[in-house]
Formats: sequence, structure tokens, C-alpha cells
Amino acid sequence: MWTQDRIVRLLNTSDKAVERAILAIYERQTADEKASSCTQHDNTVGFSAFDAATGSYLARLIKRGFKLYPDKMAKARKLAVRYRRQLAEIANSKETA
Repeated sequence: MWTQDRIVRLLNTSDKAVERAILAIYERQTADEKASSCTQHDNTVGFSAFDAATGSYLARLIKRGFKLYPDKMAKARKLAVRYRRQLAEIANSKETA
């Protein structure tokens, strides 16, 4: 069972986990949200309107295989920790699948 605390501990110790977390949240965005880098649906999944542009930008960098340098990794880590509830949901749904 993945708890939010366990997710946060992992994110604080693993850059790879941060990258996977950003991609997992990005994948929850709808196709039109991905295309516009904006939140367009109030569905409580994916990035919020406040984080959509930054989260989408980081996810696209990661998807293209770019390494996140320390300043961008720090932003990504902070962002991923903010989405710990969704990340716990994702992790727990994969364990039960």
C-alpha cells in the first residue's frame, strides 16, 4: 500500500521517481489539455490550472529524453510532492491491477 508519506519520501530521495511522477500526472491530462498546456476540465486529475503550463513543459522535456538539471529538478520535485494524493492513487491502482 502506497501512502502519501511513502510517496513523498520516495520523491525526496529519487530523481527517477520525480520524473516518473511528472509523467504520470501529465498522462492524466486530457488530450486537449496536453495540446494547450492548460487545464480545461474541472475533473480533479492531472495538473491544476496553476501548474498546467509548468508541469506540461517538464513532462515534455522528460518525454524527449532530456535530463532535468538541478534547477528544473527542484521545480519538478516540488510539483510532484504537491500531487502526492494523485500519485498514491496511481500507485495503489497499479498494485491492485
